[in-house]
Amino acid sequence: MKRIQCLILLFFWCFWAIAQEKQQPYNYFVREARITDLGHNIEVNKKGDTVFIAHYREQNQINGSNQDFIKTYKGTPFFKNGWYRGKFQTDTGMEWEFLMAYNIQKEEIYLSGGPSQDATVMRPPSFSMQGHTFRYFKNQYYEVIYEGESQLWKKYECTLHFSKSEQRTGYEVEGGANEYDGDFLKSAKYYLKEGNKLRELPAKNRLFRLFGAKSDDVKNYAKTKGISPGTEHSLVSLFKFYDSL
Repeated sequence: MKRIQCLILLFFWCFWAIAQEKQQPYNYFVREARITDLGHNIEVNKKGDTVFIAHYREQNQINGSNQDFIKTYKGTPFFKNGWYRGKFQTDTGMEWEFLMAYNIQKEEIYLSGGPSQDATVMRPPSFSMQGHTFRYFKNQYYEVIYEGESQLWKKYECTLHFSKSEQRTGYEVEGGANEYDGDFLKSAKYYLKEGNKLRELPAKNRLFRLFGAKSDDVKNYAKTKGISPGTEHSLVSLFKFYDSL
């Protein structure tokens, strides 16, 4: 029993060490100034928008002065814009439950034992949260939305679009023309997993070509049920029917 406890402690100590290395504030030089990342937080503003607020400190190397400023972005790079109770699986099949956040933009999972504890950065082979299951495949995470004879996977994407470059002090008027420094824009693509390959699903009626000799049967089923292949629910329904033939 003591040996198992020691192995568990060693397991978490390794991840803690990695997390400490990755979470150190990063510094880089811009002319004669140094910018330090002081952290970030997620808030919901008076308009009801979920915003990602990044805090920075600029250190001028010439006169030694410091200036704090923030960048406020509409949306966040996180799945469902927050932290949730979830589970992740290790390579050995062990399962652990934590407070988790999935950073779509960086393909990273953040784990924390509680709101007051520092987060650990990981890339487990699979994890689940809020009823969604994800698997790590070729350096990216995909949500498994249907798993039968056919396998449908969903890839979330997140891109930060900058709107301006001015530094914010935090005293700007909320709701103004330059309220946000940028937007985190999320999108998704759907794939059919075939062995060790992923095939992106074609749009609309071109999807039926994937069903080969059974394409007419699937088309008739879609017509009878009033199903259009433009939604996730419809895709799952069509492939479930296809697998039943």
